[in-house]
Amino acid sequence: MKKRSLALLMAAAMVAGNLAGCSGGGSTPTTAATTAAPAATTAAPAGDTTAAASEAATEAAGGSGVELTKDEIELTVWHIAIDEKRHSTVTNAMNRFMEKYPNIKVVDVVNENDPYKTKLATAMAAGQEPDIFVSWGGGWLESFIDEGKVLDIDDWVKEVADEYYPSALSLFQIKGKNYALPYSCGPTPVYYNRQIYADLGLEVPKTLAEFEANCDKIKEAGITPLALGNASQWPGALTFIYLSLREGGKDAFLNAYNRENGGTFEDESFIKAGQKIQEWINKGYYPEGCNGINYDTGGSRMLFYSGQAAHIVQTNGMFSNCMSEAPEFYENNLGIFNFPVIEGGKGTDKEILGGGNAYSISASCKYPREAFELIHMLTDKEFSQDSVDNAGVITGAVGVTMPNELTQAADDFIQNADYIQNFYDQFLPTDMGALHKQTTYDLFGLTTTPEKAAADMEAKAKEVLDK
Repeated sequence: MKKRSLALLMAAAMVAGNLAGCSGGGSTPTTAATTAAPAATTAAPAGDTTAAASEAATEAAGGSGVELTKDEIELTVWHIAIDEKRHSTVTNAMNRFMEKYPNIKVVDVVNENDPYKTKLATAMAAGQEPDIFVSWGGGWLESFIDEGKVLDIDDWVKEVADEYYPSALSLFQIKGKNYALPYSCGPTPVYYNRQIYADLGLEVPKTLAEFEANCDKIKEAGITPLALGNASQWPGALTFIYLSLREGGKDAFLNAYNRENGGTFEDESFIKAGQKIQEWINKGYYPEGCNGINYDTGGSRMLFYSGQAAHIVQTNGMFSNCMSEAPEFYENNLGIFNFPVIEGGKGTDKEILGGGNAYSISASCKYPREAFELIHMLTDKEFSQDSVDNAGVITGAVGVTMPNELTQAADDFIQNADYIQNFYDQFLPTDMGALHKQTTYDLFGLTTTPEKAAADMEAKAKEVLDK
């Protein structure tokens, strides 16, 4: 039986306090000689290419003393910052890079979240990957690493490691090495409508029983308790993970994944999570046909913004969505709270669900050092302050000032956490992650039972993990 490494986990993450203080050293990363085929893109202006500009391009990258090329080149970046707020922070950083290095043109390719995963996998298989791409870490990134598609940038990351929280970097460490720089790292809270709470005289719940009591009162008032758009399967999985985490604590998942201490994906915590989801479906806590509503195109968010639904369980990206789509709601009505604990459960409120995104460099990138300088600017403190100020997205960079109570509360969740559970579909090997989303989708659709969903996951774990 092959033991799985805990280096993949964003575990025991204490964001406040000690920072990584590694200095650069060791060998310089190498890259393959092949060049990724160009994608159909729209590019930001590259600036002038005068002699002075060319000279500027030879500046040392990241303080390392390494000179960048003087040639006029392009670097293609694939990312998923599709909404206006997040996209503007990305283009601001790209323009800052091109002002510093006018001979380097950045080709900006923005993609919708779920189609992007298929698009990148297809490009990787065809040898047409972009120079720089976004990932979520975990098994999804590891599969590309195992195929030799991702550049080992461990030494370069160590040169700038003290600019990032260790927990943020750890999410993208595979087998003890760094393969990315993080540009987002945040919790998954319960977002709620403060006006609805005020109108109905509700208090922020601490326990699941209190939360359900609130949901019952909300439903009695003719309002849907929980917005959900689960057409792409991952949004519903967030609630499943939280319920299983609150029931079994972090060890239930870790033991099942690492095949240790009798751990299994048929643990009662996973079954109870499925049972609770189906109980809530049957009680009418979710909108009818929630499996057919698309979160990525805004369906469930609009139910929330309009006051037709009182809560939504979502990632940190919900802040930027709300700022872009419903700024008045963001300012006046939006609130967040930690997912409630389950009385009698093994989980605590210091165990939270979270994750992030990061930029990696393809092994085929012809200009790897230039690409690293770019992803450094796409994730540094200046970008991060812009990101939280204008898009509400918390990043992995240190020294960033939180602009309001909402983002400060989200940052506090990270800082106060003893453990951060990464999203199953990003952490697990690809086949298991896909099955996890499918079984959860089926739970919401009442087309499987909690026991069968758990048994299916355990069967896949025996196939994939017991090697």
